[in-house]
Amino acid sequence: MAFRDENFQALILFAHINRQGSLSAAADLLGISRSSVSKQLAALEKKIGSRLFNRTTRKIVLTDVGRKVLQEAHSVESALQRIEHISEDSRSVVSGHINISAPIAQGRIHIAPLLTEFINLHPNVTVNLQLEDRFIDMIAENVDVSIRVGYLPDSSLIARKLGDVSWVLCASPKYLEAAPPLKTPSDLLNHRCLYYRNSKVSMNTWTFVGEHGEEEVTVSGPFSINDPGVLITAALDGAGVLLINRGLLGNAIEEGRLISLLDNYQVVGGLPTYVVYPEREFIPAKTRALVDFLVEKMPSRMSGD
Repeated sequence: MAFRDENFQALILFAHINRQGSLSAAADLLGISRSSVSKQLAALEKKIGSRLFNRTTRKIVLTDVGRKVLQEAHSVESALQRIEHISEDSRSVVSGHINISAPIAQGRIHIAPLLTEFINLHPNVTVNLQLEDRFIDMIAENVDVSIRVGYLPDSSLIARKLGDVSWVLCASPKYLEAAPPLKTPSDLLNHRCLYYRNSKVSMNTWTFVGEHGEEEVTVSGPFSINDPGVLITAALDGAGVLLINRGLLGNAIEEGRLISLLDNYQVVGGLPTYVVYPEREFIPAKTRALVDFLVEKMPSRMSGD
């Protein structure tokens, strides 16, 4: 005997009839007609193949089969109540596990410290942070929240902007002591430059805008890597000139460990940063809380405030 949704509804109706003691009282409780209650009960009895109540003019009494079916009806009611509580908790209680993906440098410098703060605020939450410089398939890889830098392709993901990446050209005092002059972008051709490179892209074409317009320079140097954090370390050690996301430098410029260069030029190519999550009819409270937290905290970290 295959049960469908209407059969589960009929089981719950059957339990209401038993509690209320009559079809009429159950109909009044549920706000439907007595004839509708009678038809649904008759359909359930036909499905089961046995009467569930013995009816008299004054009361209804469960049959032996009815008593057994009532136990199952109560189990259905209890299961639905538990599911409702789970759903309510998911929408209102900040708890559970969150899988997060972020770019390596952003994740290490910004997201990891913020997650420490977040789980201190919400002790019933656990998080797993995966650092990788690629666009993941959030649904296929079971990721709840992702940090993405760059313009997003059309998708069913919900995106909230955290800020814009702003670039700064810099080098350490140690490097600049023995380096040739650097007054215009074209002077970079005479310098040892450090840049991001992976298997698909090499970010060594830098574009600047000054009073005479736009100037593009393809630089070269001794060191390229797919980890901005390592590039920053190399720049601090005096390996060369670096064009980098200012928000990843911390206080290195303010403390004089790195010096900002070509400040009379504007670097072209700032990229937006987003927190994204899958579109769902009901967003779990844990996801909503984390997204709101990042929207509040990340802009100041990205700008270096």
